[in-house]
Amino acid sequence: MQRTQRPRIHSAYTRQQPPPYEPPPGVTEVTAWQLAAAQWRDHLPDDLLGVECVTCRTAWPCDAWDIANDMINDCRETAQAA
Repeated sequence: MQRTQRPRIHSAYTRQQPPPYEPPPGVTEVTAWQLAAAQWRDHLPDDLLGVECVTCRTAWPCDAWDIANDMINDCRETAQAA
């Protein structure tokens, strides 16, 4: 199986400043945020090359990270729109 790096997507957070476990003010989907923040942190790229998820061992960003990042982005957008 050949692994290739997938294109990176936009995230408001970085490895150095990951999403907090507690949502920012205005986020109503608290449980969704908390689960997504934990998943986001668990599915970061490897330290050596940054091309493989440390949990899934698939090309990063992996599907789990993408889903978590999308959920976090959706929560943030909903909170900002309110």
